[in-house]
Amino acid sequence: MKLIAKGSEADIYVDEDRVIKDRIKKSYRLDCIDSELRKTRTKSEFGLMKKCAEAGVNVPTPIRLDGEYKEIMVKIDGDPLDSVFASKRMQRVGEEVAKMHAAGVVHGDLTTSNMLVKDEDIFIIDFGLSSFSKKEEDRATDVFLLKNALKSRHYKERTEAFEIFMSAYAKRMGKEFKGIQSHLKDIERRRRYHEDN
Repeated sequence: MKLIAKGSEADIYVDEDRVIKDRIKKSYRLDCIDSELRKTRTKSEFGLMKKCAEAGVNVPTPIRLDGEYKEIMVKIDGDPLDSVFASKRMQRVGEEVAKMHAAGVVHGDLTTSNMLVKDEDIFIIDFGLSSFSKKEEDRATDVFLLKNALKSRHYKERTEAFEIFMSAYAKRMGKEFKGIQSHLKDIERRRRYHEDN
């Protein structure tokens, strides 16, 4: 088993064709609170990923929980989208995000660094901040996060990339898109107001 990443919440290991996400103890939290948080977040993330997989969303297939703090999932042999970025790939991103939202899951940290490219397919990863929600505002917040990520990580291609994403996302979301788009505009207006004041 090989450690491949250390995050603020978890260590990520690879063991042959599997990935193990191990939520680490936080010394600044009381033991009882820390244990309960880690258990709850581990179980929640695993369940939401399973829901996505069952709905046909490209995610690392969850295999099982190992104890209370570890998730075991299938390893995806792909490249982070932010390292092999191309605007055309945002069509697939739009389709996958729409499938995820239609399944009632919002990601909470939707950036190109939390996506993998494998054989031109897009896989969404790291559901540590995800939650179950069908609220239009929550879905719009996911879209807003992605738009900001494009602006900060892929500045030159941001406009074209977001247009491609939105076209594919809107087509897949159907009638629900109008409300999400309206909330997105509200979020952007509020952000501009706070930045100007």
